Amino acid sequence: MARYKDSFEELLGFSRSMDRMLSSLLLVDNGQMPSLWRPPTDVYETQDSVVILVEIAGMDPDKIQVEFSDRILRVRGRREDKLRRAAAHCLEVQYGEFTSEVFLPGEYDLDAIDAEYKDGFLTITLLKTRPETRLIAVQNKTTGEDEN
Repeated sequence: MARYKDSFEELLGFSRSMDRMLSSLLLVDNGQMPSLWRPPTDVYETQDSVVILVEIAGMDPDKIQVEFSDRILRVRGRREDKLRRAAAHCLEVQYGEFTSEVFLPGEYDLDAIDAEYKDGFLTITLLKTRPETRLIAVQNKTTGEDEN
């Protein structure tokens, strides 16, 4: 098990190194990241709801757009970079337009969707609805004739 964990940690470290390298290669002329990016997004369930947690620090909550349509939750916005740099040594914080889309199977109470922005995290909660159980009467369609 320790060998598996070491291999996983090594792969994770390699993945992070590749992300940093590719990010530095993709810088646009002004030294910023390309304009469209996807913030880290967690999706998890509780007994009664589905929760989407989006990490987007430094935002004005009024500039975040959240919509739910056709089972897809979309979070969009723009994080402005107001810093002026003479030189950059490492740029990992992403700025510009962002979007995060999550497909959510199931049924939800559309009137009870809640979105809260606090400490750099947007938390969206969708209450699950319980499918109605209906009893269906079975009709007796016997003809009275012998089927033999």
